Amino acid sequence: MAKKTSSKNVVGLESILFRCRDILRKAVNAGSFFEKRDMMLTLIFLRFMGEKYEDGIEKLRQKIIAEGLDPEDENIKTAFFDDASFGDGTYNLPTEAQWNTIINTPAPKLNVALDTALKKIAENSKDLKGCFVEGTFTTRNLGANDMKSLIDEISKISHKTFGEEKDLIGRVYEYFLKEFAVNSTKEEGEFYTPHDIVSLIASMIEPYEGTLYDPACGSGGMFIQSADLVKARQGDINKINIYGQEKDQATYRLAKMNLVLRGISNHLGDTNDSTFLNDLHKGLYFDYIMANPPFNLKNWYDDNLKNDSRWVGYATPPESNANYAWILHILSHLKPNSGVAGFLLANGALNDNDGSAFTIRKNLIENDKVEAIVVLPRELFFTTDISVTLWI
Repeated sequence: MAKKTSSKNVVGLESILFRCRDILRKAVNAGSFFEKRDMMLTLIFLRFMGEKYEDGIEKLRQKIIAEGLDPEDENIKTAFFDDASFGDGTYNLPTEAQWNTIINTPAPKLNVALDTALKKIAENSKDLKGCFVEGTFTTRNLGANDMKSLIDEISKISHKTFGEEKDLIGRVYEYFLKEFAVNSTKEEGEFYTPHDIVSLIASMIEPYEGTLYDPACGSGGMFIQSADLVKARQGDINKINIYGQEKDQATYRLAKMNLVLRGISNHLGDTNDSTFLNDLHKGLYFDYIMANPPFNLKNWYDDNLKNDSRWVGYATPPESNANYAWILHILSHLKPNSGVAGFLLANGALNDNDGSAFTIRKNLIENDKVEAIVVLPRELFFTTDISVTLWI
């Protein structure tokens, strides 16, 4: 069984994030919740990219030394370090984007330095093109002391300290959802799926080779944690082709950053979009689907969906709630004879007796599509105590 994150590490991480939140709460020009969240997650991303680059350079140094060469020799530096290449997805960061450069930048120049770092990364990476909002830091123009305090706190977040986290950037994302998402109800908010739940789903459907799809992929946590489980079994993540879609623009950008950071190739489409109104992977069928779609989602329906091909053989899902729309969407993307899906729904989906929901549920059972429904205990999520079920 995978080793769990120690409670001491979680508390330590949350203490750092609390101080960051407090800095932003008091800062002038910090912006809305979403702008604060984007700013924090972008800083975390730069920190993680920078640390991964530093690790890669150190490994390269040790390899050169082991081969009897001098890493301080100018010719060796030119040959190996000026345009370093790494085999694990690590990016060769330009000087402007290295964390060492950022933390040594004078406080009054930090906002400009951070936007320069993002621009340089985007210019050098097709995978990260469009992931950053232009002027993320100079537009907000946080005070020099506030930004310096943020940088100092974020420098404390290191995989060397919090290395047991399965998806550290996702954990940070979840924290800010919990602390700032005042506009989300318990049933309609965004939820980060804890590692133990992802592990349970993965152990039941075993998505270790082939195509894996998540129609509501959020920050990419399902993919990150699934990849970790594959590695734990000495599997090859390159044998998994990842597909996903996310409606929220900021979360879509985060998912792209998160996957690139972990060296996981992906197909998330060229933009964020609604899975129901514009299915970016229409016509594709997948070996595995894992999902934690928004619980009891309202306002999902559009008149253009009335005769949608995904409902054929069942019924048009209730306009008041997207639970059964998610089920039929997932079913429409499974390989007909071999595909398997594991996804979470609110418990209410089990006793929804709206006319079309009842019809769909009855047809799913009669068509032998439901393998199992697992009722999970309450309080599994950090952000809600809602009861959920796992459908296979």
